[in-house]
Amino acid sequence: MKRLLRASFLLNKSILEEKIKQTSCNYHIVFIYVGKFLPKFQDINSSIKKIFNLIRDTEHFY
Repeated sequence: MKRLLRASFLLNKSILEEKIKQTSCNYHIVFIYVGKFLPKFQDINSSIKKIFNLIRDTEHFY
């Protein structure tokens, strides 16, 4: 699971890089997976994209 999350994060971190440059803020992101089965990479990747787009599009994210 850790390997899949890391790979998805590295593929999609460019979504957040522009937001970080504009706001000059740091983000601490923690992913917690609670489940019995290992999900497919495509499912993880789509979830990470949704989360990153939400953070990018939110004006003030606390």
